[in-house]
Amino acid sequence: MLVGVIDKPEPYHERDLQTLQILADAIWQRAHRLRQERTILKLSSAVTRSPYAVVITDGAGNIEYVNPAFTTMSGYAAEEVLGRNPSLLGSGKTPRATFEEMWTQLRRGESWQGEFINLRKDGSEFTESALVYPIVDATGRTLHYLSHNEDITARKAILRRIEELSDFDQLTGLPNRGLLEQRFDEARDQQTHDARTPALTVAWLDLDNFKRINDSLGHAVGDALLRKVANRLRAGLRDEDTLSRQSGDDFLILLPGVGQEQAVHIANELLVTLQQPIPLPDNTLVVSGSLGLALYPTDGTSLDELLMNAESAMYRVKQEGRNSFRFFAPEMQEFGARTLGLTSALHAAIDAGELYLAYQPQLCLHTNRITGAEALLRWRSAQWGEVSPTEFIPIAEVNGLIVRIGLWVVRTAARQLRAWRQAGLEGITVAVNLSATQFNHPHLVDDLLVAIAESDIDAGSIEIELTEAVAASSPQGAMRVMSQLHEAGFRLAIDDFGTGYSSMSHLKRFAVHKLKIDQSFIRDVASDRDDQAIVTAIIQMARSLGMTTIAEGVETAEQLAFLLAQRCDALQGYFFSRPRTPEDFLLLTRNQPSAPALD
Repeated sequence: MLVGVIDKPEPYHERDLQTLQILADAIWQRAHRLRQERTILKLSSAVTRSPYAVVITDGAGNIEYVNPAFTTMSGYAAEEVLGRNPSLLGSGKTPRATFEEMWTQLRRGESWQGEFINLRKDGSEFTESALVYPIVDATGRTLHYLSHNEDITARKAILRRIEELSDFDQLTGLPNRGLLEQRFDEARDQQTHDARTPALTVAWLDLDNFKRINDSLGHAVGDALLRKVANRLRAGLRDEDTLSRQSGDDFLILLPGVGQEQAVHIANELLVTLQQPIPLPDNTLVVSGSLGLALYPTDGTSLDELLMNAESAMYRVKQEGRNSFRFFAPEMQEFGARTLGLTSALHAAIDAGELYLAYQPQLCLHTNRITGAEALLRWRSAQWGEVSPTEFIPIAEVNGLIVRIGLWVVRTAARQLRAWRQAGLEGITVAVNLSATQFNHPHLVDDLLVAIAESDIDAGSIEIELTEAVAASSPQGAMRVMSQLHEAGFRLAIDDFGTGYSSMSHLKRFAVHKLKIDQSFIRDVASDRDDQAIVTAIIQMARSLGMTTIAEGVETAEQLAFLLAQRCDALQGYFFSRPRTPEDFLLLTRNQPSAPALD
């Protein structure tokens, strides 16, 4: 049998083992280096592609590296900034304290985060948020500074916009109620802590007859007017004052450190400023305002209480004729309660049959015959008794009831005309007053025609009286509406003539039949030369323009004599007759005297 011999392998020599170890170490080191290179490549790619700017400086703060996002943010290429200090971006607007805080933390080896206001290469300003931290060696020595930066300009703008939305009125840019409350608290605290500070004043300003501007010219014009008014009022106030828009055409004013005497001066100045003509793209408008004032702490210690009392004072101004100011008085609280009660009762007055018309005869001075009557609105409330028109008509205008009530007046007057004609009374014209709100209602003419058609009365038997102030406030719009009324057949008269601001150029283009001379000029016309001159001029002007004249408020024979001498066409007033019921008016007209006589 053959026996094979197997050779045993020769053992490795120690030298060979060392070689293998060296080879293994080399392979491991290469693999480790490749892993490091891949990691570095990943980090480098991440930094390069990062949407945030990255800046690396040396220990002295000189730039050694910037990524492409830095170029996008700043406008500077890398080669333009390498070796330079990041302060080249400075705008001078970053507070000095920001840099002091940053360097304090960095020198302690801590990171810092904050904001800089910088300039781009093109000079435009931007805000950046920065995270800066030091890179140190094993001994703690700072080798580099690394900064991550983000342009937050747009974000800051959004935040500012959000703040504006929460604190400012979007139409006018004025502080809203919330910001007003904050500033009131600050002013009140100052008043509390400093006995030398005089009482502060709160004011409530409401534009007069603003609704008719919206109704006649549109909300776009109304909004433009509110912006103009806001700018004008703000320009007339001090830096420390706060002008706020409450809603609609209501403005609130906080006057820190202002007592009653100074408040009088400010209120007068604001009202005068407000009445200056306001130019708009297609119109020039004249507006006025009613202003109520309340004093801290006399009239209240909270903003709500002061505003409530200032609003009460403002409504008292509305009732007394508007375009003025008044301080709050305790009795106004009772007035406010009465106003609320009347407002509630007025809503039901028409349906309850509480409204009625009285008719004041109008006498033609050429024939000494009654040719017309003015329909005067009256209210006999089941709860409040006989309520004066000077009290309830302003309430109706404020709460919007005046349009419905005005149509009721026209409808009722037309029915009365029909009843008189059926009783044999012919040739009588009835004059009805239109408020500013009614006059600017978009369906005015159609509504009036429907109202008289129910009684089969022709439009020529109804005379529409419009105050001069309403016509003058927006002449172009007034001419348009008056032309529509004229074309529909209605007769037109300008009431209270001489108290407004009508110019001759506007007046001659108004489709007007009659000028009604205001009683303020008639009262002393027998003795006052100025009143005589005014009345004479009105009569002559009307005659030259083909219009007739009627004097209201005639109460004495001397007044009548002057009007006859100046050839005034007609009169109404207590000298001839007080307002009458429909039945009394019919009797008076049937039995009218041959000459005016005391009633």
